[in-house]
Amino acid sequence: MRTVIRFAFLSLLVLVISLAAIPAMGAESDDGGGEEAPATTEVVDFEYIPANVIEAPPADVAEQPWTTKFLVPTGIALATIAVFVTVVQYFVRVVRSRYKVVE
Repeated sequence: MRTVIRFAFLSLLVLVISLAAIPAMGAESDDGGGEEAPATTEVVDFEYIPANVIEAPPADVAEQPWTTKFLVPTGIALATIAVFVTVVQYFVRVVRSRYKVVE
């Protein structure tokens, strides 16, 4: 039983670490190579053109997908229950067996 708990804990730890690393994977910039373009010292005279004003599109009141609505809260609830059950089992099997009642 302890190996199952250890495996579940390690699996959860690996999952959390890998999910935390996903945003960092896309943060690297791709220059197309390791060489930098040489800097130019030419002075170029630009004509300044005002930017076009683009209005923001109206906010769509779209309904959340079912995964966000149901799957995520269910997963959080199951994880909370699993942690609670693990703590109770640890107390019942390990801590309770350490001590004996003296009469």
